[in-house]
Amino acid sequence: MTSMETLGRIVEAESGARAVFDEAALLQDGFDTYVREHIEALRKQYFARAEQMIAETAEQEAARADAEIAALGRKLESELSGLRALYEKRRETLVDKIFRMAVAVDA
Repeated sequence: MTSMETLGRIVEAESGARAVFDEAALLQDGFDTYVREHIEALRKQYFARAEQMIAETAEQEAARADAEIAALGRKLESELSGLRALYEKRRETLVDKIFRMAVAVDA
């Protein structure tokens, strides 16, 4: 093999290596794009799921708070009703006592 043939093969090999490198770079860019797209899709999916869970939790918490407020309202009404009954009983007792004292003074 002559030096010209060797040089020709070297140039040919370099040209082939450059083509392989260019194809590999193109494949790498395509793969990077593919990975970025899938990462973005997963990110959107997880954020949507997180937002849904937040909304569901907010609804559950609102329902729990409403139930607790209703229970406190019932308890307050019950205590208020008992206090009103006690007030009425004591008021009648005091009015009766004052009436008896007034009648006793007149007698």
